[in-house]
Amino acid sequence: MEIFIPTEYRGLIEAMRGGNLDFAFYPPDGYVIAHRDVGAQVLLKSVRGTSPYYWSAIIVRKDSGIKNVRQLEGKTIAWVDKNSAAGYVFPRAALVTAGLEPDKLFSKQIFAGKHDSAVLAVLNKSVDAAATFANDDKNKSGAWTQFLKPEEAAQLTAIFYSKPIPGDTFSVSKQFQAKYPSLTKGIAAAIQRIKTPSSKLLLDLYRIDYMIPAKDSDYDVVREARKVAGQD
Repeated sequence: MEIFIPTEYRGLIEAMRGGNLDFAFYPPDGYVIAHRDVGAQVLLKSVRGTSPYYWSAIIVRKDSGIKNVRQLEGKTIAWVDKNSAAGYVFPRAALVTAGLEPDKLFSKQIFAGKHDSAVLAVLNKSVDAAATFANDDKNKSGAWTQFLKPEEAAQLTAIFYSKPIPGDTFSVSKQFQAKYPSLTKGIAAAIQRIKTPSSKLLLDLYRIDYMIPAKDSDYDVVREARKVAGQD
């Protein structure tokens, strides 16, 4: 067994396309692209805490006076990456659905590259708002509470939450699954047995508590968001 760690998930897709990768942990957006482009098949999806979902949140400073997304007109925003479900695709799709064209709504849009960088941009007043991930839709837990000190996180608040986003995937190449169906099931079963608190392997690697069975249709909501956001 060899472990391949690319700088971004498109490296995983190309490795799978070339027959050099059998299994991969894809984020939701990465999975739907891998399924479309190279036939990757989802086996499992992540659970963080007790939820197989997470959310996108648009966060602002509490002292900004911004209470809702319509008050973002003329403001600046940090997205994460154009292929980030929580950091771009879902919040952009939600704004479009609400009749708010992001390219007209915001005076400036930047791509921070990482969730922690997007959060810091808001904290440091480099931008007025940022799109990032949230672990719930109750303003209790998200990238801002994860990457910042408590006293810093307390300065930020979410003014928008997306619809639930299915968790990150553990996926297999179509070639490997077709050639070794029993082994594929066995590996997926072994991954399912890795759970906190008895094992923190997934938690340490990906902040995942455990994984549960998934099917491709679970990610149709991601495909729809990509279409609305203009990604497909």
